[in-house]
Amino acid sequence: MSGYGIDLERRGNIALVVINRPKRHNAFDAKMFDELCRVTDELKQNLPRAVIITGAGEKAFSAGFDVNPDNQLAAELYAAMEKQDKPGIARAMRVVLDAADAFVALPVPIIAAVNGLAYGGGAELSIRCDMRVMDADAVICLSEVRLGLMPDWGGGASLAHLLGPAKAADLILTARKVSADEALHMGLVNRKTPAGQALDQAFCLASAIAENGPRAVKAALAVIRQSSQM
Repeated sequence: MSGYGIDLERRGNIALVVINRPKRHNAFDAKMFDELCRVTDELKQNLPRAVIITGAGEKAFSAGFDVNPDNQLAAELYAAMEKQDKPGIARAMRVVLDAADAFVALPVPIIAAVNGLAYGGGAELSIRCDMRVMDADAVICLSEVRLGLMPDWGGGASLAHLLGPAKAADLILTARKVSADEALHMGLVNRKTPAGQALDQAFCLASAIAENGPRAVKAALAVIRQSSQM
C-alpha cells in the first residue's frame, strides 16, 4: 500500500477496498475521488461476490472531505461558496457525488468495516453501503452542519430511509457523535465487534454471502436497494 490512494485487494471472490490516507484520517481530496472511480471501474470489469470497504490504520474509517486549504477541490468549493457561485459549487460537488454514486451502485453487496472515526462524508459513505460492521471504539458523526454545510455525499437521504426522518434529523442536525453501542441499538450498523475486529467480522459476513447463489444475491440486492424508492 502506498499510503495515499484507494487500494484494492482481492481475497478469492471478495474484494477489499482500503481508503489509504492515514496521515489525514483517510480524508478525501481530488486525487482520492479519482482513485475511488478508478477502483470502481476495475471492480466492474471483474465483479467479486462482495465488496468490503475500510480505512487504513487504526484511527479512522474516513474523516470525509479534506477541508485543508492545500486540497484544491476544497479551495474551489469554498471560493464558490463565498461568491455564491451555484454552478461552481455544483461542479465541485459533482466530483464527490460521481465517485460515491458509482461505488455504491456496484451490483454486489458492499459492507463498510467502520474501524475508527467516520465523520462527515466518511460517515455518509458508510451509510450508503448495504451493511455496516463497527468496532466498539469507533464513532460515527454526521458533522457537516458544524462547518456550515449539509450532508452532500448522498448520505442524508440514505440515513432517512435507513432510520426514518426523525432519527436522521437527530443525527444530522445536532452533528453529535454516535458510539458503536448506540449505532447498533438504533439499527445504524448491523454488527458491533470488539475493538480491532470489524474487518474480520466483515469478511465473515462477506464469506457467508459469497456462499450463496450469485444471481439470487444480485437480484435480491437490487430489490432491497430499489425498495427505498418505492
